[in-house]
Amino acid sequence: MVNCRMSSAELRVPDESRNSASSVPGPSPPPTDHRPFLQRPALYPDLYTWYVFASALDILFTWCILRAGGMEVNTVADWIINRHDVHGLVMFKFLAVALVVLICEVVGRRRYETGAKLARWAVVLSAFPVVVGAAYLLRIAMGAVPR
Repeated sequence: MVNCRMSSAELRVPDESRNSASSVPGPSPPPTDHRPFLQRPALYPDLYTWYVFASALDILFTWCILRAGGMEVNTVADWIINRHDVHGLVMFKFLAVALVVLICEVVGRRRYETGAKLARWAVVLSAFPVVVGAAYLLRIAMGAVPR
């Protein structure tokens, strides 16, 4: 019979490997950058691209649905559309995207993986209304929704 017991020293993971980014799948954090905050490169540019793309599709699909006689289900967005038309919605979405990217950058500079998770969640949450809007537009195109 083989003895499979290990001492606590053998089970302990060295500090440098436990905290290193190499143990976490995905991109590793950039080296420390001492430039001012706004002069540093973005931490998650690929995720931001998808986030902006999903947000732009959300605005486009919202506009198409409104033109087809539909309504906005988000109460904040509906209030903005009623007060400032679609131009107000574009500004609101732009400010929301900028705020989320800023939060991801600030968090990511302190905790790289947490910032990446936030950016991933931003993409996922922005994709949800796009999928719902695309399904609704498809129903309109097929004549399943009366105009």
